[in-house]
Amino acid sequence: MSIRLTVELPIKEGQAEAFIAAAGPALARVRAEDAGCEMYDLFRSVDDDTRFVMIESWASEADLEAHKTSPAMGEVGKAIGGFMAGAPVIHQY
Repeated sequence: MSIRLTVELPIKEGQAEAFIAAAGPALARVRAEDAGCEMYDLFRSVDDDTRFVMIESWASEADLEAHKTSPAMGEVGKAIGGFMAGAPVIHQY
């Protein structure tokens, strides 16, 4: 059974385009390298440039746990950390 997450990402005002540009390569690396990644996509709010959400799907809980400490996930943190206006809000399904 797949494990799915939504990750709400509050981004600093005026940083949306730079955030998207910085996040793209890091997210692509997760999709390419982290085993069990079924979906790892970023969505932008249509009415608020400071609101983004990541939708993730993992083949198993073990794959999700491995992703949390993977080099690709480390790259995501480095790529987007400076754009964050607050802590991400994560929901697992």
